[in-house]
Amino acid sequence: MLITNAEDAQAQANGSPLLQETFTQATAPEFTGVGSACLTGAPSAAAPGPGDHPLAGCPDGVNSPPPDAAPLGYLRLTDASSDQSGAVLYNHALPAAQGLDVTFDQWQYGSTTPATPADGISFFLVNGDATLTHPGAFGGSLGYAQKLPDDDPGADFVPGVDRGYLGVGLDVLGNYFGDWEHRGNGCPPGGRSPAGTPFRIPAPGANMVTVRGPGDGIEGYCFLTATTSNFTTTGPWPSTLPGQLQGPLAALSPGLTPEQAQDALEPSRRRVHVEITPAPDPQLTVSIDFNDGGGSQQVLSTPAPTPVPDTYKFGFAASTGLFTDVHLVRNVVVKTFRPLPQLDLVKQARMPLPPDLTVGSQVLYDFVVTNSGGTAIDDLAVNDPKTGPVTCPVQGLAPGETVTCTATYTVTAADVAAGSIDNTATATGTSDGETITSPPSSQSVPIELAPGIEVQKAVQTPGPYSVGQTVTYTYTVRNTGGAQLTGIAVHDDHVTGITCQVTTLAPGDSTTCTGTYVIRPEDGTSGHVTNTATATGTADGRTVTSPQTYLTIEVGAPHISVAKRVESAGPYTVGSTVDYSYTVTNTGTLGLRDVHVQDDRVSSVTCDQTTLAAGGSTTCEGSYTVTQADIDACAQKAGGGTECAVTNVAHAAGTDPAGNPVVSAPAQATVLVEASCPPGKPCKPCKPGKPGKPGRPCKPGKPGRPGGHGHGYGGDTYGHGEPEGGTQAGHRW
Repeated sequence: MLITNAEDAQAQANGSPLLQETFTQATAPEFTGVGSACLTGAPSAAAPGPGDHPLAGCPDGVNSPPPDAAPLGYLRLTDASSDQSGAVLYNHALPAAQGLDVTFDQWQYGSTTPATPADGISFFLVNGDATLTHPGAFGGSLGYAQKLPDDDPGADFVPGVDRGYLGVGLDVLGNYFGDWEHRGNGCPPGGRSPAGTPFRIPAPGANMVTVRGPGDGIEGYCFLTATTSNFTTTGPWPSTLPGQLQGPLAALSPGLTPEQAQDALEPSRRRVHVEITPAPDPQLTVSIDFNDGGGSQQVLSTPAPTPVPDTYKFGFAASTGLFTDVHLVRNVVVKTFRPLPQLDLVKQARMPLPPDLTVGSQVLYDFVVTNSGGTAIDDLAVNDPKTGPVTCPVQGLAPGETVTCTATYTVTAADVAAGSIDNTATATGTSDGETITSPPSSQSVPIELAPGIEVQKAVQTPGPYSVGQTVTYTYTVRNTGGAQLTGIAVHDDHVTGITCQVTTLAPGDSTTCTGTYVIRPEDGTSGHVTNTATATGTADGRTVTSPQTYLTIEVGAPHISVAKRVESAGPYTVGSTVDYSYTVTNTGTLGLRDVHVQDDRVSSVTCDQTTLAAGGSTTCEGSYTVTQADIDACAQKAGGGTECAVTNVAHAAGTDPAGNPVVSAPAQATVLVEASCPPGKPCKPCKPGKPGKPGRPCKPGKPGRPGGHGHGYGGDTYGHGEPEGGTQAGHRW
């Protein structure tokens, strides 16, 4: 890019180059346009409209240089029309540790209201750890500071630029000097403008360089200093500038060639030089060449705000209202004040951080890497053991090039306990076959937790619980905040006389408190005791209270019962499936969980519900397949026979609120199974009064003998044989 005079060349030799943009071409891809900002070097285009946009061509404008003029174009912030607002933003972090050296050319001329020119041009710096997406308020705030439009209490504040650090106002009209419209809102008396907050005609700081300091949102952007000989609250406030910020060109004739327009504009060019020396005692100086043959003249020197950011981002802004001017910028050159190492790294956490950093919060990190040497660097990599992998958009850097790499880190319990996230990174690369390593870059992100406290409650006395019983409770109280807590106490709506092991807790520490309660008759009537507890402590003179914690114990006796029955119809033989149902009832006064049935023959019993309130019941189901082993075992016991009784036994069980098991009395069911049948031939029932045929083991005339088919009986159901009939029926007793 273009280096335009010996002064720039000498300055470049002192510091490390970071950026050069002439704005003379048809594009400026590193910059974002806002509002009316456009490039006259590009072909003519429609007005870009409000908001952010890539820089492109300009529409025809009042007193504006001609379009499609590359390589003799300009960055046009506004033409001389009314109500124009334009800005450009450089949203790429640049290292700040070695100071900053910025030069640029600006033009303000061609007002259609010559008695009252437009506002002026601002150059502003923001903290590079934030995303630069918008300028501040326009008008008298010059795109840097906040404002309350027309000082109307019913209007909404327009915020200043995010994370603003320094706003240098090249203020032609003079309102940036004053605090009208709540510029400097929230600033202390020492940060207020000498002109105060009234609306003044004429504006109080005409043709003046005014500097405002850090601000964010609608707070700050305080008045720092200006080029005036009067800092009292009584005006006027004359400017000490040795020349005029507004150029002499009254109008730019239409139809000029780019060369003719450049010649006509030259007398109105002003070269501005802004320097900030490195910390710890940064100094801001502003010098201006008024293009009058006197060369660059220092017009302002003042301490710069501290602390100095680790990185900078920057922008330019201008606007018109009822009063107009053309505002142009060219030849922006950015360097460090002192040279950087050949490979420079700045690590920073991206702002804003999550509102409450705690375990699991994610912190985004930027790693700003600059090649300040004279040769290209390849194989670029950043190593940060704390964050893990770091992603870089490129693997090589040309001389003077800066790039931002990124990583995401998840906060751990160790970070919270330490009160900060501390890490160190280095960048590496190769140049001419040699490995280049940056100096390490370290950062500590404080984890500043608000005062906080929590309590967890537990019952130590095992259940079941009954009236008159003494129950012991414990309370674990933890300091979850970032400040020491004193006067720790627990408050319970049932328990009194609670004592704590310690009453002062550092952040992260905990203590145990203990209290007892005697169960009352009314608790027995209700069937439970529910009590509520909170913990309190004092931090910085104010009481900190925990969320409430609840605990319920059941008062009464647990009990469970089961009734079992056979649901399927016989006859049953080897291989038959017998279906059972079980009715489980909570016959106690305590709720039960984990309700289930165990059966000595049925391997899997499923229940409709596994939690039963007192008096509640549920149905469970299971099945069993008759085996030859059942018949053999039965025949052995009975000494042989034609049918066997197969019996199984079940219990219901559950868990009471104290975690104790509760088991029912047993319930059993029996089915009769035919013991002998011809191979491959099913048994058939005998007819009443008739003897059995071979292969049908029926014996007539003997009461109680099965007649060839079995009936189930279960629970309290028993079989009774019909005399002389050969057919057996089941009857309930």
